[in-house]
Order: sequence, then structure tokens, then C-alpha cells
Amino acid sequence: MVEVLVILPIVLVTAFAFNELFKRIGFPPVVGQILGGIILGIPVLKTLLFGPESLSIIDFLSILGIVFLLFLVGLEIDIKKIKESSRDAILISFSSAAIPFFLGFFFLRAAGYDLLTSIIFGGALSVTAEGTKVRVLMDLNALNTRLGAIMISAGAMDDIFEVLFLSIVIVMAHGGSFAQLAIFPLELLAFAVGAFVLFKVISKALGYIERKGNDVELFSIALIFVLVMAALSETLQIGYLIGAIIAGFLLQFSMRGLKKKDEEEIVEATKLITLAFVVPFFFVNIGLNFDFSYLLGNFILLIFTVLIAFIGKIVGTLIIKPFSNLSVRQLHLIGWGMNSRGAVELVIALLAYTYGLIPAEVFSALVAMAMITTLTFPFVVGWEIKKDPKIMEVYSREGGLERATA
Repeated sequence: MVEVLVILPIVLVTAFAFNELFKRIGFPPVVGQILGGIILGIPVLKTLLFGPESLSIIDFLSILGIVFLLFLVGLEIDIKKIKESSRDAILISFSSAAIPFFLGFFFLRAAGYDLLTSIIFGGALSVTAEGTKVRVLMDLNALNTRLGAIMISAGAMDDIFEVLFLSIVIVMAHGGSFAQLAIFPLELLAFAVGAFVLFKVISKALGYIERKGNDVELFSIALIFVLVMAALSETLQIGYLIGAIIAGFLLQFSMRGLKKKDEEEIVEATKLITLAFVVPFFFVNIGLNFDFSYLLGNFILLIFTVLIAFIGKIVGTLIIKPFSNLSVRQLHLIGWGMNSRGAVELVIALLAYTYGLIPAEVFSALVAMAMITTLTFPFVVGWEIKKDPKIMEVYSREGGLERATA
């Protein structure tokens, strides 16, 4: 087993090498990082390189990676565009979660599985991976477009469903009752109050430190804020993903009283530490947790799981067309964006499998599906944007063209 301090640069070098390779050949760099993780996860290499301690540290850095990635999204995304796209985002979030859930549930029931397994299977199919989607949009310089804002907004709303569903799985795993879920609205309220108090504190702290003229301390306060927000939301069982992205939104408002130079330096420093250090661990960890032996199981179950995942998200997005000014091609592209998985879905599947709530073949199919959808999404979105850069623009209800500011 290789020492932990040797493993960390090995992971970073692998992520960097595949990131650059894929960038040079015109493929999404995030896919390269996941592929690097898959290679490091080959059984012989994984046994040789990784021990329990190093895998535990990589898991921790992976969580830190997605926390800072969503924090960075909250800092950078245009709040105005989110407000403008909120109606579409709400519709897409609901329909793109509901359709795959019911398709997955009824498929597994028809295949003879019990009610609990079918519910967990449908729930795992309905989620989306915000971290993967965000990084791809950043790489394509499409985060601050109208379609980018819709994807992020819908994904953030989807996170609420993910947290609620994960809470249900945890309750069932520990033999609890659904009555325990009744406190969830109270936890949301407690989080909102805590976030408001922290927002007031951070606003005053930033103003005070700026007057002292210390850039390092400004960035330190920003780091402390996101970690406290993530810890608060996780403690209240809201989920650290929600805390991270809301921390970015709140800090964006808090920084409006700062000098433009200080605001830009905080965002740039956050971007550097996020994209250069912690985020690679998140994507490599996805690859590390992939096992080719999963593909040797029930191929019929795997094929139908993947088909339901793709059809459910894309159709679930397309059906809102009568209620949206987005074109069919734009909704199709958003559907691919919502189709990416690989974060909470894997947590749900692993937790349910560990506690014996789903059988091995269902777990294997869900893991393989998460990898396939995560790996295909960047290629499709990148190809569509390259083929038609204007696809990230939205026609207004008045008939005019709103240009995206990528």
C-alpha cells in the first residue's frame, strides 16, 4: 500500500494528464478525469495503490470538491438569469424527476421486485448530478447563459427532492418510521434562519476586514462561510449540496458592498483552489468507485435501467414544451443536462445496498447507469453547443432573441 502523501499527487497528476489530453483532442476534460479514476480503479492498481486510509481521504476530498464547486457556482452565476428562468426550471425539475421515477418503479414491479426495491430504484433514477453538470458548463463557458441558468436552477431544486428521498432511505435503513420525516419542514426552517444569521455576520465581517486591507483574511472568511453553511445544512439533514450553493448566492450578495477588485480576487481565488485542487478528486473518485464486474451481471436489467434513465430525463424535459418558450432542441439539450448522474444517486444506491434494501443486481445496474449517463452527457452537450452556439440563447415570449452572455 502506498503512503497517503504519495497517493494524493498520483491522483492529481492522473487527473491533470487526462484533463489535458481530452482538452487537446476536443473532448470534455471532465470525462478525462473520470476515465483517469476508472484506470486507477482497475482492481490490480487499486489494491496496489489504495488502502482504507487513502480511500477515506479521497472520499473526503471528493465531498470537499463538490462543496466548493457548487459554492463557486453560487458566486459566479447570474442571479438575474435564474429569476428569469425560474418558471421553466420549476417545471423541468418536477417533470424530469417524476417521469424516470414512475418508469423505473413500474418497470421493476413488472419484473417481479418488491415495493421497497422498486421505490428506491425509481428514486435513484430520478436524481441528477449537479457537480458533473456544473463543471461541464464551466468548461464550455456556458454557465452564465439562459439555458445554463435553467439547468443549474432545475438541478438545485432537484437537490431538495434528492435530500428528501435520501432521508427516506436512511429512515428505512435504520428501521425507522415515516413519522420521523415530519420534522423535515422544521429542519428547512431552521436552516433558513441559520443562513440568514450567518449572512448578516458575513456581511459585517467582510466590510470590517476590507477596511483593514487584508486580502488573505477576506478569502479566509469566504472559506469559513461555505464550510459552516455546508456543515449547518448537513447537520440539519438538508444536505451539504444545498448549503454550499446557497452559501455562494449569499456571499455574492454580501460582496456587493466590497470594492470590485476585492470581489474579483475572492472569486478568482475560489476558482483556483476549487478547479486546480479539490474538484479533480470528486471526478476521479467517481471513476475509482466503478467496477467492471458490475457489467457481468444481468445485462437485460442494465439495458432497461440505462434506457429508462435516458428516456425518462429527456422526455420528462420535453413534455413541458406547451408551457415554455424554449424550443424543442433547447429542451432536448436541457434534458441531456438533467440526465447526468453520479453523486447522490450513487449514495442512495450504496446506502440501500449496504442495508440490504436492494439486491446486488439492482445495485450493479444503478452504478453502471450512473457511469454511462455521466460519461455521455459532456459529449452530447459539447457537440450540440459546438454545432450551434446560439442554442444557449432563448426566444422571449415577445418574439425577440435574448443573447446569452457566455
